[in-house]
Amino acid sequence: MKKKLPVTIFELVVYILSGLMGLWGLTYLALGMACSFIAHESDLYKADLHLKATTGQMGFLWQGLLVLGIAVVVSVVTLLVTAKKSDREFEKSQRRAARLKKPTETVVDAEVSEVKAED
Repeated sequence: MKKKLPVTIFELVVYILSGLMGLWGLTYLALGMACSFIAHESDLYKADLHLKATTGQMGFLWQGLLVLGIAVVVSVVTLLVTAKKSDREFEKSQRRAARLKKPTETVVDAEVSEVKAED
């Protein structure tokens, strides 16, 4: 008997990758927030300025929001597709069980006698 995994390998890979992307986004968010409160002479602030200059004014904060948003969207789409697939399989198994279930026949034992009609 083959044991069925509750999560497919594809789903597991997608969840791990989206989790890593989410961690990357949270790290960039933290760096962006830190840049708001540190001195302008620090290396982190200079790196944020360089990043803004090369990416169209998207520093650590906005790139973190973007990466985190993409990770959330990928995770939600994967969850929705998986839920729809598992619902279809569940409904299919329920229909199969209902189709294979035989109705119970009740046997009635009765005595029959002839009745004469009066004219």
